Amino acid sequence: MLSRVSVRLGIVFGLIIFFTVAVSYFTQVRFINELLLKGIRQEIGRELKLNRLMLETKPANWHVQGAPDSLADTIGSVLDLRVTLIALDGRVIGDSYLSGSSLGTIENHRDRPEIQEALRSGYGENIRYSDTVRENMLYVAVPLGNSDAYAVLRFAKPVRDIGALEREVRKGIEAALFWALFLSLLAGIITAFILARPLQRLADAAEKRLHGDFRGVIPVHRNDEIGKLARGINYLSDEIRRNRRQEEWYRAVFSGIREAIIVTNASGEIILVNPVASRLFGIENAIPASRPLKTLSDSRLQEIIDDVHENRSTLLREEVSLGTSKGNRIMQISSMPVLKEGRSEGTVFVFNDITKLRNLERIRRDFVSSVSHELRTPLTSIKGYTETLLEGAMHDPEHAVAFLQIILKESEQLTALVNDVLDLSKIESGRISYAFAPVDLCGVVNRNLEMLRPAIDKKGIRIECNFRENLPDVCADVSYLDIVVRNLLDNAVKYVDDRDGRIRISVFSSGDEIVMEIDDNGIGIAPADLDRIFERFYRVDKARSRQLGGTGLGLAIVKHIVIAHKGHIAVRSRINQGSTFSVTLPVFCAELKKENG
Repeated sequence: MLSRVSVRLGIVFGLIIFFTVAVSYFTQVRFINELLLKGIRQEIGRELKLNRLMLETKPANWHVQGAPDSLADTIGSVLDLRVTLIALDGRVIGDSYLSGSSLGTIENHRDRPEIQEALRSGYGENIRYSDTVRENMLYVAVPLGNSDAYAVLRFAKPVRDIGALEREVRKGIEAALFWALFLSLLAGIITAFILARPLQRLADAAEKRLHGDFRGVIPVHRNDEIGKLARGINYLSDEIRRNRRQEEWYRAVFSGIREAIIVTNASGEIILVNPVASRLFGIENAIPASRPLKTLSDSRLQEIIDDVHENRSTLLREEVSLGTSKGNRIMQISSMPVLKEGRSEGTVFVFNDITKLRNLERIRRDFVSSVSHELRTPLTSIKGYTETLLEGAMHDPEHAVAFLQIILKESEQLTALVNDVLDLSKIESGRISYAFAPVDLCGVVNRNLEMLRPAIDKKGIRIECNFRENLPDVCADVSYLDIVVRNLLDNAVKYVDDRDGRIRISVFSSGDEIVMEIDDNGIGIAPADLDRIFERFYRVDKARSRQLGGTGLGLAIVKHIVIAHKGHIAVRSRINQGSTFSVTLPVFCAELKKENG
């Protein structure tokens, strides 16, 4: 409660008024006391001078016993004062407070201050305690006589009478001051609340803005300091809202950038990162304060940033391999200094992950190299045998037929290679429109087994089919599903032994999917080759593959077709114990067909 400005202003105003009234009270009481004493002195002085004029000539009966005392009693009763007549030798010859018989017992007044001053200057005054009447008295004395004094006339008034009058006056002053204090305090409190009301509105508005609420505008209807303060708060609120909007836009743009961005200050400490950099380099996204470079997990990255700051250099698309949360990635780094008034305030580092681009370039180079190699082999063979025939072997019927059969075989291999390259190109480019429909996978397997029956019978391969009954249809394009099954069966036929070859084909359901497994007891695949078996032109046994007419593209084509069918393909194998290829395809439904287009 005491924290409110109105209360504190009221207390301040109250204290000021209280101390002002208190000082005024004590000052006025002292002034009134002096004023009352001065007035009484003047009144007694006037009375004393009047009686002095009346007694300027010594009365005829002055020397009569008791006459001065009677005169003092008469004057004292009229003026309600203590009147004393003192001879020049200091004897008291008359006193209105004492009887005539007791005058002889009073000590001599020759040494009284007021008597001495009256005889010396014609007027004497003193305030002191009277042993005779036992209280404080105000004494005023004048000499009597026209030219030569014959006595001293002294008036005295008890100080308590002055105090009583003073108390009466003080009561009136205190009552007036009390009401003045009460009304002043009331006016001060009201004034404080009136003055504090606009301040309270400003404080409430400032509190809202402190907690992020910038709605509304403080009304300004005055041109004083409070009005200026209100206009200032409104202006700052508008600026903060504008800056917040800009910050939100910048943050949205900054967060939406796909490249990793790290911002450092002039000391080389990290002060800002975007979400991509936070994920890649393990830096906290919302950095409350600058962080040293040692928080970076990759030492190479620390060295690069340190080198830029120390040498004040600039990087432009420098490619570096850095360790990230995704493993080693090839980063293209660019840096740009942040300059302010010609001084460097920091540096912005942009990291562009070009790993995929470089891999694609490598794949493209490998593809061109592989295609060139695959094309060169049959073309070289065709050219060699053709030249041999032209040199005269064509006239040797036995050799001519053999050479022509080789040329035909190489031509067929070349044709198969070109067809596979074209098919793979169309599949990878997404230019194929699949006609998805319900397909009986078991029927596709049986149909392709019949197509490969001559090769199977020739090698004496044992075929084992394990088809579950009442299997639902798969969602597939039957022509491309034929390519998948035919390639997998053809590979199994090619790589099993001629004497005890065995191929086991299983088709079964697993949830909403149909699984086809083709298991053989062929030469198998080494563990190092399993991750690359679906790459283009990758062969486990290149010589045997080429001898058997393989192009090295069959499994790559199978993988892309299965992926296009929302399926999955995997392989398990052991050297000299065979391989198992598993293809998983979704069960046909209208929604899936619509999704696949």
